[in-house]
Amino acid sequence: MNRLITVAIGTALMVGCGGAAEEEAEPEPRVPVGIATIMGDTITDAVRVVGRLAPTPGGSALLAAPAAGVVSAVPVQVGAAVSRGQLLVDLTAPDLAENARALAASADAAERDARRQQELLRQGITSQRQAEQRQADAVAARAQADAAAQLAARARVRSPIAGAVQRVMVHPGERVEAGAPLLEVIDGRVLDLVASVPAGDLARLRPRQLALVTTEGSAESHTGRIEAIAPAVDSLTNAAQVVIRIPNPGRALRAGASATALVTLGRRTGAVVIPDSALVVVGDELTIFVVEGDSVAHARTVTVGARRNGRAEIASGLSAGERVVVSGAFGLADGMKVVPVDAAKPAEAPKP
Repeated sequence: MNRLITVAIGTALMVGCGGAAEEEAEPEPRVPVGIATIMGDTITDAVRVVGRLAPTPGGSALLAAPAAGVVSAVPVQVGAAVSRGQLLVDLTAPDLAENARALAASADAAERDARRQQELLRQGITSQRQAEQRQADAVAARAQADAAAQLAARARVRSPIAGAVQRVMVHPGERVEAGAPLLEVIDGRVLDLVASVPAGDLARLRPRQLALVTTEGSAESHTGRIEAIAPAVDSLTNAAQVVIRIPNPGRALRAGASATALVTLGRRTGAVVIPDSALVVVGDELTIFVVEGDSVAHARTVTVGARRNGRAEIASGLSAGERVVVSGAFGLADGMKVVPVDAAKPAEAPKP
């Protein structure tokens, strides 16, 4: 009898302990994340390129001394607007002037000799061949004299283009050698953005496509068009040069400045668009976490299309209407249970 009572008491204790263990079992943890239902949206497909602004071909001129001489005057300064043909540097070059005078005198003498030979030919004193040779010599001498005169005139260095003075590299009284740089002029009414574009984006670009260009420190955008695309890709950088031409009538853009261009490729409506924060790199693939009715996050590989302003188009792998983890996805694993961030917050105590 005592043995039966002892067994009954032990059984009762075991049952009581088991019930307490079940009551103390903690619920399965859930990770708080941001969840959103994805709907169709509109996104603009564009390629972003970065480069530097430069003058167009023929839009800049670096003027050099035509001969050795002394700078007698520089009537312009940096930033000055100049017109085509305007005097920029006055150079005293005695050698040029002396050579021009000597050749002019020789040409005058050759022409006098040619006229005299023509008169002798009419009198029958000289031959036709002799007269023609003297005439040819006179023509050649005059051509040399004219060329020397033009070279001497180049000592007064004039601007070959309209624009503004970029650099002045000499001062009055300075002696310069032939070929020494004197001054640079840039025509900034039209500029080129020269950018290196990766091969992956290069195939999507075409000449004449529109681009919006902005520079560092300015929110103002300027409209340009793709002017040229290099025919080959650099094997070292896997990129090619693209030139975007930008009208700049107000000269708000400056050559040499860094600039960014957004080349618009198209606009798609009804696209499946998610925040960039929903994308996680797993291995070599872009992955998202889709939340189903059981609050379990399932990893899914997706293909991304256009990306713009913190948003990404999902070309394949996701449909509109599905629920996706849009924040807190980093660190998740397939099969984890999640709870929306708002539901995970503890309720606030009532205010007195």
